[in-house]
Amino acid sequence: MNIEISLEDLLKNGSHFGHNKKRWNPKMEKYIYGEKNGTHILDLRKSLPLLENALKFAYESSKNKKKFLFVSTKKQHSEIIENIAKETKNFFVNFRWLGGMITNWNTVKNSINTLNNFENILNTDDTVFTKKELSDIEKKKIRLEKTLGGIVEMKSTPDVLFIIDTNREHIAVLEAKKLGIPIIGIVDTNCDPDIIDYPIPANDDGVKSVQFILDNFKKVLATNDDASLNESSQKNE
Repeated sequence: MNIEISLEDLLKNGSHFGHNKKRWNPKMEKYIYGEKNGTHILDLRKSLPLLENALKFAYESSKNKKKFLFVSTKKQHSEIIENIAKETKNFFVNFRWLGGMITNWNTVKNSINTLNNFENILNTDDTVFTKKELSDIEKKKIRLEKTLGGIVEMKSTPDVLFIIDTNREHIAVLEAKKLGIPIIGIVDTNCDPDIIDYPIPANDDGVKSVQFILDNFKKVLATNDDASLNESSQKNE
């Protein structure tokens, strides 16, 4: 892994901006540099080594064929996490986290099967369903796709969760902890870093901040994917 990130990179992308000081979590104190106009400012000198540590873990995990589930239900991050998941052949949840999404995997698998059945029905020319019935199936499919579209190809619970805003996605955090699934999380000044295995103290709202951090994870995950393709090609020669 050869990724170089500077403090200037993080600063330029606004990763140092925290929340209003009234909303802070005291457990984040060690990562806070100070405040400006009532807003906490994160100490990027503390953030950088933790980001590098998380990248190393992601690199090793990917090298060992571990599968990642990227989670953020904030609208501004929807496209970002969908893109990284697809480009690195992983999975994502960007609309709503269903309670039991990984702790009650068998039930979720049944819902995925239902979604696949809807797809088959709607893509079949020779159908026994009426136009109204097909319209109802289409509506149900769209609803299911919003929630499950990013995990349709996921065959089992993920090996690693990457969570943006661990406060907002607290149910996902609790489920991962229950199953012993390691979590990489962008933790802002209102989060609890102690429950995250690989916390990255940074702005978890700003699009530029999140995009920059995920772009670096995309590099390490894609590096392993390229290496796997090269190994496969050499074996076939």
